[in-house]
Formats: sequence, structure tokens, C-alpha cells
Amino acid sequence: MILLFDTNLILDFLRDGAITAAIDEQFNLSAASSVLAISVVSIGELNALALKRNWGSKRVESISHELNKFLVIPINSKDVLRLYGEIDAFSQGKLKGHPLPAGLSSRNMGKNDLWIAASAAATGATLLTTDKDFKHLEGVFIKHQYYAPQDYL
Repeated sequence: MILLFDTNLILDFLRDGAITAAIDEQFNLSAASSVLAISVVSIGELNALALKRNWGSKRVESISHELNKFLVIPINSKDVLRLYGEIDAFSQGKLKGHPLPAGLSSRNMGKNDLWIAASAAATGATLLTTDKDFKHLEGVFIKHQYYAPQDYL
């Protein structure tokens, strides 16, 4: 099973946080059948955080080492590029033949979230996140598991 971590959960993983402990209990992250993955976009987001928060070189090196545990999904594959467009159009209620489910209105997803969702969809990964912005994609493009941050304080 491929488990694609959203950027917010990578930060929890790096801290050995409570959400990661729950994920480990649910999916057994050390099992041979568990493939930990991230989108290359998340690496860019982490690099931006490192600069904005003035993380030192030792911390950045440590994070880089921990990220070696993850399969990095590039965004330049034909499938990811196609799915990015489809997910964006679907989210805005403009994908022909695929209306939004009843009760949902169109939305603009953040561009990085679109790339991460497309990465999960292209690989068949289960997207693990604390972000509610992916819910409307469940069962249409992705499988995802939402973790409410307040449940792990």
C-alpha cells in the first residue's frame, strides 16, 4: 500500500508526532507492504518553510536524511499532469461528465494541493492529511485519510 503524506503530516512525521503514531498504528509504517511517499511539491514547501523559519543547516540536513525514507513522486509524468487538470476542473464543477456530488459547491484548491492530489491519484496512493480540502475528491480521484489535528493535542 502506498501512503502519500501531505506536507502537514510530513512535519508531524519529522517530530515523531501523535498523528504519525496513530498512522503507524493504523497502517504499520514499518511493514514491507507499506510504501511511504511524498510529492516533490512537498519538498519545495519544506524548503520554503526552512527559509522562512530560519532553520539551521543541521536541522535541514536532518530533515533531508529523514525524507530519504519516502518515495518522491515527481509531477512531470503524463498521468500527474493530466490528473492535475482533471482535478482542478472537477473541483470547480467544470469537468464534463463528472459533476460534483450533490450538496458540494465548486471550490478553488491551492495549486500545491492540486499537485499533491494528482500525485496521489496517479500512483493509487492513499493520501494522508490534516487538510479538509481533499474531501470532495474521495472516491472520485483519490483515497484519503483525514486526521483532525485537534484530536491529537
